Amino acid sequence: MRRILLIVARGDPLEYATLKQSFAGHAHIDVILDRRHAQRRWLVLPTEVDRRLRERRWFNIDALLRRLQWVIVAQGTDKA
Repeated sequence: MRRILLIVARGDPLEYATLKQSFAGHAHIDVILDRRHAQRRWLVLPTEVDRRLRERRWFNIDALLRRLQWVIVAQGTDKA
């Protein structure tokens, strides 16, 4: 079964507490507060070859957290 992360914006602790309590009985759902303080990649260095075929991040979590105050992220793959 796929694990689900429900990330709640740091500025909304009441929403975090409510969601944490609401999903307490669901073992495959983890409710966490956004722990990031800033972008990790603050220094841009040139690279010889970019081996990635595509960007690993499919959507902008920062924008969603600012707008919705929470984001759902699926982890791993579905396995029977």
